[in-house]
Amino acid sequence: MAGAIGLAGCGGAPEAGDDGWIFFSESTGQAYEIGLSNARLDPLDERVSFGSIADMLATPSGYFVADGLDPRIVLLDRNLDPVRVLGREGEGPGEYKFPSRLARADDGILVLDRGNGRVAYLTLEGDFVASQRIPGLASDIALHPELGLLVAGDAFPDHYLARVTAQGDTAFGRIPEELRVDVGGWFRWPMDLVTVTADAMIHILDADQLALVSFRPDGELASVTFLPRDLRASKLESAQEAEETFGGPTRVLGTQSVTTLRPLDDGRLFARIMSVRPDSVITKGLVLDPERLEAIPLVFPAGGDRSWSRGRVYIDGLERAVLLDPGTGVGFAAARIEPVGAGRMMVR
Repeated sequence: MAGAIGLAGCGGAPEAGDDGWIFFSESTGQAYEIGLSNARLDPLDERVSFGSIADMLATPSGYFVADGLDPRIVLLDRNLDPVRVLGREGEGPGEYKFPSRLARADDGILVLDRGNGRVAYLTLEGDFVASQRIPGLASDIALHPELGLLVAGDAFPDHYLARVTAQGDTAFGRIPEELRVDVGGWFRWPMDLVTVTADAMIHILDADQLALVSFRPDGELASVTFLPRDLRASKLESAQEAEETFGGPTRVLGTQSVTTLRPLDDGRLFARIMSVRPDSVITKGLVLDPERLEAIPLVFPAGGDRSWSRGRVYIDGLERAVLLDPGTGVGFAAARIEPVGAGRMMVR
């Protein structure tokens, strides 16, 4: 994949492999550290109950929470107190079967409802605006200021995305030849993630190759950069072991090591991915800098409060994290995020 060298971003010290592939370099000099909890919502709170948290999205006034098992959207305020419950199970306007993904949409919210095969548009207050049908099996969604709704999934096998408009569905983001996976004729559901940054660039996290693939609005490929080498190798090995456990690739619809890709205000991206280092520092995600080709870890420190360390994490910018209770999966705790030097993580 020699072409990827010329396409990768500039300004940093990228790590190049023998095959010419470009990798993010994981930062050894800094990190973002999850601190102590400063707000909680107990899983037994009588004001609201959740079946299974599918996704969570921060807004200026609080959080939208998608419940996949009890199909609806719940609004929480900044203190994690319930404010409003939106929708119910069904097929009508404002109803859901499996709300699985949330994304920002200008001054509103997008809800990917896989069960109904559509995307719902909501205001920031949670009011239903409209819904739009989408093609194929979708794994993620994003709204582009020029291109409109972008859907990652299996609608176009040679492309990462479907562009959905009132005039119809068109393919977008052709998969580079070097990244294509030979599925041998059996069905596989791509679990790619997509997001759009303020500069109108479209970024896809290729779930099979664990690479950040970026496109310009005109569809031209801008860059291909793989996740840090050691982490990527570990996750690919885990995915292969999972396939073997379930009887081989023909028995697995898809695997997903990175479960969230979100833009940050400064143009960087946050990818939620968990790993445990030999020094017992638990990495909950990576802040990806496409310009410097640096990946800065979001971590639980070795000497910190570990009780919530195994739960999923959702970030509110890079100032606050909301954690899911690892025991129940439906309790919440909020904690501050602080930038620290990597050396401090070992001594707390």
